[in-house]
Amino acid sequence: MTPNPTLSRLAKLIFASAALSLAAGCAATKSDAPAATIAPAPVWTFQAQEIDLVPGLYQSAYSARSQRLYIASAVGRPPVRESRLVKFDPSNLRIDAAITPAPQSSRSDGQVQAIYGIAVDDPHGQLWATNTRSGSIAVYRQADLALVKQFPDNAAPHARDALIDTARSRAYVSSPAGDMVRVFDTATLQALPGIALSGAGEAPKIMSLALDAEHQRLYAVSLNTAEAFAIDTATGRQAARYAVPGAQGASGIAVDSRTQRLYVAAQKSGDVTVLDARDGRVLRRVPTGAGALNVAFDPLHRLAYVANRGAGTVTVLDDAGTIQARIATGSAPNHIAIDPQGIAWALVKKSKNDPRGDRLVRIEARR
Repeated sequence: MTPNPTLSRLAKLIFASAALSLAAGCAATKSDAPAATIAPAPVWTFQAQEIDLVPGLYQSAYSARSQRLYIASAVGRPPVRESRLVKFDPSNLRIDAAITPAPQSSRSDGQVQAIYGIAVDDPHGQLWATNTRSGSIAVYRQADLALVKQFPDNAAPHARDALIDTARSRAYVSSPAGDMVRVFDTATLQALPGIALSGAGEAPKIMSLALDAEHQRLYAVSLNTAEAFAIDTATGRQAARYAVPGAQGASGIAVDSRTQRLYVAAQKSGDVTVLDARDGRVLRRVPTGAGALNVAFDPLHRLAYVANRGAGTVTVLDDAGTIQARIATGSAPNHIAIDPQGIAWALVKKSKNDPRGDRLVRIEARR
């Protein structure tokens, strides 16, 4: 598709550094009381740019192979007739190409195989997209966005996130409709046996996924049971279960491979819990903002970015969980991708109170 020159001119610098809201503790009034603690001063500042994009933004993924950001969008409720897969050039902030998915063959009302989640498979030069409404998966070529394979409907009921383990040629797909992580072979494009997860009580509903390839661990978070899970990628079996006390509506998860820390974002409680994945200990619980939906970890600068959909902010934490900034993005930030340079790319969905919406926010950390 011909690049859209209009979109390339819409980048706008919105602020030079993030507003911070960190409060010092109050002094103790009794001589035998412990001294007041003062929150550490932030050591990072952040520069942000916003770029108007297509309607219905959901998720994005960065490809080191093509040096492009791939973006999924879908508009409205079924029948969903408007959806796009976008190839975006971060170097000049413009769209290279965009396609509309094919119609869903099992329906006659014009619904397309709308794309919500996305992951890059660089070794094969492909993209894995989740078609949430049909419970399907689609594979596209990175180069020209051509469809490589459309899986049958209900191959992954209510498919949400896709994640690629390049070392093992595996694609993992989550589904909040059940306790199963679906597994696919990225070389043969065939479905493999899924991985059922078992919690302490009712069956978990699986949301986001995170991969620690170095330690052969795939992590998943449950929406309904305040739990996170570790899967041994060598055996394809559940290796551990972690309680996340106080988390309500947990949906986002990220991992720091160096320290083996997990960051779990919870929507209803509006916070991030930091866990030690080696033993499940809770290291810290940090209020970040209403609707903490997704979290992404930047291993270069060692920062965690949290999309607070209800608050209209992105909160940035250091690796210990100390808040470095609260960045006002407006509307409803939905998802964050990190590129190899440590740039965070936040997708902001349109809301009733922000008719502009549907924009990409580029966030750069500076010291």
